[in-house]
Amino acid sequence: MEGKTLRVVILNICILYSQIGGSLAGLMHGIMIKRLGHNVHILEQSLSSLQTGQAAGIRAGPDVQKFLDRFDLTGQAYSIPSPGVQMINKESQVKLFFKRPMQLTGWSTLYYRLRANFDAFVSEHCPEPPPTSDRDGKAVFDVAKKVTDLEYADQVITVWYQDQFNRQQSSLQADLVVAADGFNSTVRQKFLPGLIRPYAGYIAWRGTVVERELSERHKGVFSEKVTVFKCPNNYILGYTIPGNGGSLKPGERLLNFVWYSKSPEGSSEFANVMTDTDGHQHQTTVPIGKMRAEVWAAQKEYGRSILASVFAELVDKTERPFISAVSDHVVSQAVFFEDRLFLVGDALSLFRPHTALSTNQSALHCLLLEQVLSKQLPASTWEQTVLRYGRANRLLSNALGAFGLGGMWIFLRDSWRYAHEVVKQRILGVFGY
Repeated sequence: MEGKTLRVVILNICILYSQIGGSLAGLMHGIMIKRLGHNVHILEQSLSSLQTGQAAGIRAGPDVQKFLDRFDLTGQAYSIPSPGVQMINKESQVKLFFKRPMQLTGWSTLYYRLRANFDAFVSEHCPEPPPTSDRDGKAVFDVAKKVTDLEYADQVITVWYQDQFNRQQSSLQADLVVAADGFNSTVRQKFLPGLIRPYAGYIAWRGTVVERELSERHKGVFSEKVTVFKCPNNYILGYTIPGNGGSLKPGERLLNFVWYSKSPEGSSEFANVMTDTDGHQHQTTVPIGKMRAEVWAAQKEYGRSILASVFAELVDKTERPFISAVSDHVVSQAVFFEDRLFLVGDALSLFRPHTALSTNQSALHCLLLEQVLSKQLPASTWEQTVLRYGRANRLLSNALGAFGLGGMWIFLRDSWRYAHEVVKQRILGVFGY
């Protein structure tokens, strides 16, 4: 691949409603590869470039910030600084505060910013996309394309896909394929069909409320801090993210919450909450607009009885909730077709959302792959690094989830597993493995 302009296909899936990350991973890689001068064609499974109502919160971790510092040419602020994490009691009074500065943003804010940088997509978030450089490769964002198969021969990958509108089958040829097609990755299923993504035994209820809609009694509770409340078999956290159009203006910003609640797999409770307005029972996610009114009414009533008052109000005022069954996985292999196909993002490893590292993982994969394409890093080292990152952070997220939901034995067990993995990786690193 050295010394020529590559034909690169990125397999993307713009699905927010689970643990977030898929489409952002593809766009990050697309921007980076385009800026290296290669031609990039993103096959996006979603039916439209416009992603409305997708306002879930994201932590912009260190690798996300590093990526945006290098590749974002919009020059616009994208996040809200938070000084740390606070624990509150049922009366919404602060009990503990942990100093941990972080940057908080939203899925929509990042998506439209990345689109502006990738293919100059015009949106309310970025009405004037940055100009394209003569050194950039070509960039195509092709919606409603579902990948059906891949073939490899003579150092060329043929990607077969179906148009979601007319059902016509077509193909593209590529020198490099980046599979960023999310936690239900079609590509991963082809190469690793036996991978199991176990259900964690609890679900995440998500929603947002415009900041100005919060009552005067509770307006000072968040103060840009990540706020957490724990109660038996449940915990909920909330934080401030950009509002509609990416607004960072106080009052227009959104208060985002994630409420984790135990729900045994196979139980009548699980079946009830995962059944949508059409009577279809989902296994992973009930998306925005599909939750049955009676399910949400019952959850709001439950929230009034057990949650801190500020969170009970947030839940009560949420009009477009969605829920996902929490799960996780990490692959055993991430590079295929003689170093020409790379699994990235949630297709590679899916963390439970407690560490808020899904998008950061995607940025890390991207920054490391840039070194591979620039001949600074072997593909084997890229694979080793991302697999170790995935294993360690999966265990860390599992431990944090157990702590939040009150499973002390599971918390101690998973904390030990995480510590053991970190020590093992450091020892291997000392000996050059």
